[in-house]
Amino acid sequence: MKIEEIRLLPLRGATPDGGWDEKLLQDDTNLHTLVEVITDEGVTGVGSVFTSETLVRGAVDVLRPFLYGASAIDPTATTERLHQQSFWQGRGGAITHAISGIDIALWDLFGKVTGQPISRLLGGRYRETIKPYASLLMDQEGSMEKAVTNGVARGFRAFKIGWGPF
Repeated sequence: MKIEEIRLLPLRGATPDGGWDEKLLQDDTNLHTLVEVITDEGVTGVGSVFTSETLVRGAVDVLRPFLYGASAIDPTATTERLHQQSFWQGRGGAITHAISGIDIALWDLFGKVTGQPISRLLGGRYRETIKPYASLLMDQEGSMEKAVTNGVARGFRAFKIGWGPF
C-alpha cells in the first residue's frame, strides 16, 4: 500500500482571548492544518499540524519526491526517510511540523488497516484512564485564582497555565 496523495485541510476560526495575535487571523490564513494521507488502495489517515496551510503545503512540496510512492503501512520507516531526506532542506520548523502531521496520519491509517488501536501499535496501553488537565489562558492579572477555582469546581486537579502578564 503506497502513498498516492496528500490533502491539506486548513482549519479557521477564532482563538480564546489572549490567544493568537489578530494579525495572524485574517480570512485567508489559518493556524492549524489537518493532513490527510490517501493511499493507492483508497485507505486514508488523518493527522494534525499546528501550523498554517501555507507552511505545510511548502513542506509537502519539498517532501513530495520522498513521500509519494512511499509505504503507507510502515510509519516509522517512512517518517525516518522524510527526516533524513529533508536534513539539508531546512529540517526543523515547518518541515518537521509537516512530517509530524504526516506521521500521525500514517499511524491512523496503519491502525485502520490492522484493525488495532494506535496505543497497541505504539507499544501497548499501560493504563485504562488518564488524568486530564485544564489548559488555562489568562490575559490580565488577578484572573488566575478565579480560573483555577472554576476548573477545580469542574473536577480538574491538574492545570497548565499560560500567557499573560504573570
